[in-house]
Amino acid sequence: MTTIGSRSCTLCFFFFFFFVVVFFNAFVLTASEVFTVGDESRWNMQVNYGSWTDSHNFTVGDILEFKYSRSEHNVYEVTKEVYQSCNATASDGVLAKYQTGDDQIELKEARKYWFICEIDGHCFGGMRLAIQVAQQQQQPAAGTGDSSTGGSSSSSASFGASNMIKYSLGRYCSLFIYMILVLACIWK
Repeated sequence: MTTIGSRSCTLCFFFFFFFVVVFFNAFVLTASEVFTVGDESRWNMQVNYGSWTDSHNFTVGDILEFKYSRSEHNVYEVTKEVYQSCNATASDGVLAKYQTGDDQIELKEARKYWFICEIDGHCFGGMRLAIQVAQQQQQPAAGTGDSSTGGSSSSSASFGASNMIKYSLGRYCSLFIYMILVLACIWK
């Protein structure tokens, strides 16, 4: 025999898990990535940052992590002009300064970002990074490419595959949670 109290409990249980599923999907589908600049080589003069950048796709919400010896390097976010000239003495061309040795910079806008090491000779020695950050959006299925972005099919495919894995994980976890909820309701 079912009472009003147990129906209310089941209804509350249903709505609780419904909101858990919704918020879980929102979190998983918009998860950002953390990119350690230079990967294992970190932020130093022995890395070709142009090649490093070409092998990554950046979207709004991602985080750049600059790891370096703070007694030897730093990171300045600068304008295009300062990036090209490697001259950070003009204060209006320096947007932000980072000097901790483990700087995490959130990419908050879809735009071009420029970073340099301000230590004398380091920028011209190769310690500068230019990246394009795209708006976070639903990507096409892996292998289809996206001609509207002008990017190569292979980079679009690898980026699409990465997002498809995230999407599938969220979708299947949500389905699993929902099935548990339905079974719990039926069991009563």
